[in-house]
Amino acid sequence: MKNLKKYVLIGFCGLLAASSIFMTVVSATSGAEVSILQKKEAQLADDKRYLENSLVKTLSINQLEEKSNELGYMKPASLVYVTPPEAVAKLP
Repeated sequence: MKNLKKYVLIGFCGLLAASSIFMTVVSATSGAEVSILQKKEAQLADDKRYLENSLVKTLSINQLEEKSNELGYMKPASLVYVTPPEAVAKLP
């Protein structure tokens, strides 16, 4: 009976030690995965900033003017403003 309690206690301590080792391995693996995901997030944020800057440059007035000149559009020599016709007979 005394030996049985001893073996049960040793088995229980061994189970606790094994579970502690397992949890340490799992947390270390999770930490590595989190680190990889954080690096990927930083890279994606940099890519997003680069794309936003490219979009702003593409949509700037100077860039649009250059592209319109390349396509054959040009600034008009003179502007003509058209006003709506006035009514001939107005009600008082």
